[in-house]
Amino acid sequence: MNLIKVLTLIGILTLGHNSLAVMRFVYHAPESDHDFRYKYHWEVLKSALDLTTKKFGPYSLTPSEILTEDQQLAEMKKGSPKLTVMIRETNKVFETELNAVKIPIDRNLIGYRVLLIDRKNQALLTKVDSLEKLVTLQVGQGAGWGDIPILKNSGFSVITEEKYDDLFKSLSAGKFQIFPRGVVEVLEEYRQFKKRYPNLVIDDHVLLYYPLPTYFWFHDSSDGRLMARRVEEGLRFMIKSGSYRKIFDKHYSKVIRELDLKNRALIKIPNPYLPSSVPFDRKELWFSPEDL
Repeated sequence: MNLIKVLTLIGILTLGHNSLAVMRFVYHAPESDHDFRYKYHWEVLKSALDLTTKKFGPYSLTPSEILTEDQQLAEMKKGSPKLTVMIRETNKVFETELNAVKIPIDRNLIGYRVLLIDRKNQALLTKVDSLEKLVTLQVGQGAGWGDIPILKNSGFSVITEEKYDDLFKSLSAGKFQIFPRGVVEVLEEYRQFKKRYPNLVIDDHVLLYYPLPTYFWFHDSSDGRLMARRVEEGLRFMIKSGSYRKIFDKHYSKVIRELDLKNRALIKIPNPYLPSSVPFDRKELWFSPEDL
């Protein structure tokens, strides 16, 4: 074998080895052109991966095809290459089936909910100061969303829609009266859908809360566990260095002020589906409007 053939073979083998070494993070794509819910979360993930490149090697971060939350869960459970990292709330079932990085990505800000409503219902919402009054209103949710059993457990009647965009259409049509949205997502959604539904407003009175720690999830396999370990090490470094809080403040400090969270009527409901592993004792991981 001459020198050129030897060098060519070495190059092919090296290329193959390097391509296998790349950690491939395939994340769920936005469900529509108006879906910006996870922009912050993917920035956090990218930062964690960048910080761990020296130890764990190169990575790719690419979107999947459009998948509903039920489809995402199905792909993740079977270890499909179509989806290798997922953002979901935790519960007792998920933690027996999948591998989670048990650090709330958004400090549980997603657990604080303000209500998207039809303008004509604002006077009605202003009188709501208790759970007993709030549960008289029908709630809209996406099919398969983890909030549904939590809301039903506290007595809410829940109407579901398969498509994300249809929730705003149905709210405007009066199919349900309130659409609880996380503080992390509501302003962007309002700006996007207000153009299409001029009667859409953000209620200025109620703040609904239930603990809903949201994690990065991976398949329960050797590859999935390695990916999770990498992300957890990156997140812990970010928390220690302050960069985690810096990204959080960049995305949400203005939103928190604009929604005036500390001056709303706070209505708390339980989440009975949480596993005992939730790190409630680590106060630095949790947002509270009482700290404002």
